Amino acid sequence: MKIIVIGNGIAGYTFASLMIKGLDYCRVEVFSDEDFSPYYRTRILSLLDGGIQPSALEILPRIEDERYSLKNLHVDNIDCENKLVYTSDGKTHQYDVLVLANGAKANVLPLPGGRSRGIFALRTIDDVYALSSWLETHKDHVVVVGGGLLGLEAAASVASSAGCDVTVVESAGHLLPRQLDRDSAGYLQGRLAKMGVKVVCDVKTSNFLSDGDDVSGIKCDDGFLIPAHTVIESVGIRPNTFLAVDAGLEVERAVVVDDHLRTSADDVYAIGDVAQFGKVVAGQVSAAMDMARTLASILCGKDASYTPSSPSSMLKIAGLDVISLGDVYGGDECIVNEGGTFREAYHLKAGVLVGCTLIGSREHFSSARGAIGKPFAEVRESLGL
Repeated sequence: MKIIVIGNGIAGYTFASLMIKGLDYCRVEVFSDEDFSPYYRTRILSLLDGGIQPSALEILPRIEDERYSLKNLHVDNIDCENKLVYTSDGKTHQYDVLVLANGAKANVLPLPGGRSRGIFALRTIDDVYALSSWLETHKDHVVVVGGGLLGLEAAASVASSAGCDVTVVESAGHLLPRQLDRDSAGYLQGRLAKMGVKVVCDVKTSNFLSDGDDVSGIKCDDGFLIPAHTVIESVGIRPNTFLAVDAGLEVERAVVVDDHLRTSADDVYAIGDVAQFGKVVAGQVSAAMDMARTLASILCGKDASYTPSSPSSMLKIAGLDVISLGDVYGGDECIVNEGGTFREAYHLKAGVLVGCTLIGSREHFSSARGAIGKPFAEVRESLGL
């Protein structure tokens, strides 16, 4: 059985490695646009200060098997009816099974002035190197648009590596609205301020200002102007659906899949950021790996189906752990444990732990993860309370 995988991120790598291990009679051919070994995209900002090389981000172990091949070729289109993949070198490739794992691009705001020099969206190693080069001569007035996970990590990384103050502009009422309750977000905002990161919430960017070809600032919808000689957009992802659309697959926000990760075409599957299960595009490493494991199990003949896990996020901002587990909004009671360098918030519903946020400490992470869904009275001691 010949399996073609389009995309070489964490989803494609995890799936390919498991198939090579789990099925003797398969061959796996992977196509990737990037001329790098598989790497952790969530760690690309660690390259910003030049202290490490891309090889330090490589996903290990490497797949060393004669039945596996990785090719740095762009896929132009796919023919699902005849099971063919067409690549940029003019060649045609036959498959028995096709897996779309070609991820997503960083989303950009469709606003006036958005093509000015000095505006960056970070998704790849090359994106980080381009930003690093620009910052060598543009260290003043750095603005990050978007106070989500990657936006805050970018802000803290730039403040630390470039030694400059950074302003984060967030349209929601507080930072990390999907992961943190308002009080935990306020605590995080205070910690960020000590790192040189200023946060402005509840404002939307209406357009980018420019001085010639270069960005000079952003204008908010309330008329507020923020000077900016460097802008980093961190406003979500845009799934790479172009191949699926051209091939006639069912596509909404991303490629629609069922609980076996099947698309609307026979023997074509989708996993990771390019896949939509139900109405959700998870956009998280944990979900991508869960999808890859599930699909590998199915193709290896096991009885498996994909079930989304409880939402979780883990971020390290300039050495500060920020962890969100479960539902941090659905509770009716919140138990807080706060010290000088950490804050833990446990959210309960009818006495059951439904979610928590841990900022500044990982001490109770394992216990908290295992305690979600259990009566708080039974797990309280394990959480140090």
